[in-house]
Amino acid sequence: MEASEYLAFLPLLIYGIALADLLSQWRRFFDRDYFYLPYFLATLLFTENAIWSVYGYLEVTSHLDGIGYFQYWAYLLQPMLFLVIVSALTPDPENKDTEAYFIKRMPVVFGMMAVYIGSHFIADYGEMSSLNVARVLAILLCIVMAVSKRAWLVYVATALWLFSLYARM
Repeated sequence: MEASEYLAFLPLLIYGIALADLLSQWRRFFDRDYFYLPYFLATLLFTENAIWSVYGYLEVTSHLDGIGYFQYWAYLLQPMLFLVIVSALTPDPENKDTEAYFIKRMPVVFGMMAVYIGSHFIADYGEMSSLNVARVLAILLCIVMAVSKRAWLVYVATALWLFSLYARM
């Protein structure tokens, strides 16, 4: 293994922990008492975002050769932010009122998601930087979601996400 592959391990591990937390929430979706559609869609969006970010690290690995310690933190910032967002998003298993929890946590979750998306401007990933216009729009949508606490905006985000999936094909 090359040094850059070793350096890529920690960010990937952090994304993996976040993915494990997100995937553990999926059992909520099969119990009527826990199910809330905007929460389900947000969890789906964040799960795909984590997988996309892991995929993006294929390109990042080549940028890690000879990187300095403080530069490495720019690459660690994103997965750490994402893990904190997932922690804010996911309720405890005994909390059955998913709707109230989700609406209460929207400012934290989507405010931090705006910061997370903005952090992609710090560590430029080359080819992935072609998404800058989409990132700015996503930041604006996250800020509106955080401030307004309107759950229906998750449907708008889902529609944009589906469009982005199609565009990435």
